[in-house]
Amino acid sequence: MLAARIFKTVLAPALVLLPSPNPSVERNMALDIDGLQRAECEYRGIVARFDELTRAYILQAYEDGQLLRWQAQPSPYNPETETLVTAVFTAAGPKASAPVPELAHLRAQGGMAGTGVTWRYSKLAAVRVAPHGDLARDAIAVFRATVDSFVERMVYAPTGVVLRTAPDPNAPVLARIEAGAVLLVEEEQAGYVRVRQPPATAVGWLERTQVRVVEETDGLNH
Repeated sequence: MLAARIFKTVLAPALVLLPSPNPSVERNMALDIDGLQRAECEYRGIVARFDELTRAYILQAYEDGQLLRWQAQPSPYNPETETLVTAVFTAAGPKASAPVPELAHLRAQGGMAGTGVTWRYSKLAAVRVAPHGDLARDAIAVFRATVDSFVERMVYAPTGVVLRTAPDPNAPVLARIEAGAVLLVEEEQAGYVRVRQPPATAVGWLERTQVRVVEETDGLNH
């Protein structure tokens, strides 16, 4: 009788207060999708949001790539603090520019029904994003390759210069560039470079000696 009273008055209420061994995870997935899209990835001083990085990958790696939707679910690894955020897309097939056969085979699986680029997103203590699966790792590789290509073509003008319509000091002036402006080299010819100033698309010529290579910074942080 005494044991029964102890169970009713002490142990039973305590058991009710104990958490379930498999608590359901209820979070606003829309907020995690938005957080992932806004999170930034940095490589060699170039910063892009994961939304931009993912969309660019779909366009660069696939023919007729089209983002269909974003979706999210609790991560099976840390369901209470981590979310798997997926960009579901469709495509006609991979572009022929895959650098290695293994990558071409991987991209051939992309764009099929339900295919997506998935990221592990966590904001516990600090925002953390990591690739989940081969497509996300491929997206990071494409982003790095794109940045490498830009950095290798980046120059700056230490002083104010003018762009001309042809590689000739007497050619008409196309535009005036302020000191410190960053330019992208499109072509080199006989001591001249054909450049453009992002985000503008117009290009012009100036002497190679009038520009300097932009100092490179390495590292991927997110």
